[in-house]
Amino acid sequence: MISSVELTKLNKELNKIGKKLMEAVVEIPDEITRRLAIGANDIRNTIITSMVREPKTGRKYRRGKKIHQASAPGEAPAVDYGELLRSIVFDVRKMEVEIGSEGGAPYAEYLETGTFKVTGESITPTALIEPRPFLNPAVEKHHKEIIDDIGEDSFNIIAGAFK
Repeated sequence: MISSVELTKLNKELNKIGKKLMEAVVEIPDEITRRLAIGANDIRNTIITSMVREPKTGRKYRRGKKIHQASAPGEAPAVDYGELLRSIVFDVRKMEVEIGSEGGAPYAEYLETGTFKVTGESITPTALIEPRPFLNPAVEKHHKEIIDDIGEDSFNIIAGAFK
């Protein structure tokens, strides 16, 4: 086999790049986790904003001295005592995030998905509580942005090995 000075130089450069890539790739899981935490916080903030600031058009009723404006089906839940609002949390683990209601608002899932009357083996399509989604719309709003940010950051880490 004939050896070339240029081929030897190329092999050395490729070796350097390979080593830098191997070092860089190790950073990607931490970067994904960091971006998921940022995204989860954005989702949480969107949920809170939808409950607090978006107008509600449901029925009004008196609760003690206070008049409460409820949410209508399809709107994010209205804040009454703030129990659901305070329960919105997220947990970030290595390359994984979980967001939802924890602790004081066991009815969160019922508000998100609604409830239906079950009689024997059949489900009556009449909703007892119609959905007032807050989690799915917030995730929907941010999921593409989170994925794009993770992709861009991962690309930048990999591209750094070629500099």
